[in-house]
Amino acid sequence: MLEVQIKTKLPENCTLATLNGIMKSCVVKVEGIAKKEEVVKGLLRVKGKNADEILEKLPSHCEGVPISSKEAKVLIKEHTCLVAIPILESGCVITGVDVSESELVWSIICDDEGFIALLENLEGVDFELIYKGKPSGKDEITYREEEILKIALEKGYFDFPKRVKLEQLAEFFGIAPSTLSEILRRGQKKVLEKYFGKA
Repeated sequence: MLEVQIKTKLPENCTLATLNGIMKSCVVKVEGIAKKEEVVKGLLRVKGKNADEILEKLPSHCEGVPISSKEAKVLIKEHTCLVAIPILESGCVITGVDVSESELVWSIICDDEGFIALLENLEGVDFELIYKGKPSGKDEITYREEEILKIALEKGYFDFPKRVKLEQLAEFFGIAPSTLSEILRRGQKKVLEKYFGKA
C-alpha cells in the first residue's frame, strides 16, 4: 500500500476553486469523492462563522445542509474534474484534497499497480509528485487546529507586529486564551513536522 500526494494546477471551471473563492474565511475539507460515468461528486465539510450564510452562497450544482450553527456538509452533485476522474479510474482512493487559490494537493492511497495506472492516466495533466511512500502514522492536523491556524493567519496573529492578540482570537472562537494557545502550538507542531518530514 502506498500513500501518494500530487500537486496540480486548478483545472478550469473547477468547483473546488469556485467554492474556495466563495468561502475564503472558511475551512473546507474534502470528505469524499466518487465517480459515476464521467461525472464526479464530492462531499465537503465546511466550517465558518455562519452555516446559513455558507449555504446561501452555494452554486446551483451544489447542495448543503447545516450540521451546526457554524458548520455545513456540502454535496457537489455534478462536476467534470479533469484530475479526479483519472485518479479514480486508476483504482486509487482519494483521501483528501487541499485547495489553494491556484493549485490542488491530492492525497491518494493505492497499491503498486494503481500507482502505475495513475501515472499513465495522468499523462497530459500537469502534475508534480510531491510524496510517495508508506502510509504515515503521523498525527494529521485536526479540523479544529486547521480552522484556528487558518483564521489566526488571516487575522494577522502571525504578522510582525501582530494585528490581533491571542486574547482577541480566543474571544472570537469563544474559548480561553490558554486553550487557544495550546491548540495553536499543537497545530503548528504538526504543520512543521509535516513540512520538515519528521515524525
